Amino acid sequence: MNRIKLITGFEEERARRALDLLLRDRKNEFKELSDSLNISPTTSDWEIIVLKFCLDFEDCFKTWTDNKEPEHNQIHKCMTMMRVISKDKKSVTEITHIENIAYNISKEFQEVYKRLR
Repeated sequence: MNRIKLITGFEEERARRALDLLLRDRKNEFKELSDSLNISPTTSDWEIIVLKFCLDFEDCFKTWTDNKEPEHNQIHKCMTMMRVISKDKKSVTEITHIENIAYNISKEFQEVYKRLR
């Protein structure tokens, strides 16, 4: 399956190139997130699954910091993502570390994507 199509709002070819460039520098962060999310690196397109999670997490961050009342589905999605991130963590610091990685990967992907014209 070509999971790059799951990343909506981005051209497939450019998104794939941006992801490949990002993986050169951020492979360790992707692996740390995949461990935290229980996504095996042997899974087909595991990097895309992690990237999709990161992009969704950034949407959640926007939801949390926005002044508008979010939709119920978005609240549920964000709480589910927080539960996945928090599972088996021993401290808030560990949770925050994973959140920061997810947020930064999302931002860096978007920046690399913009530059690939």
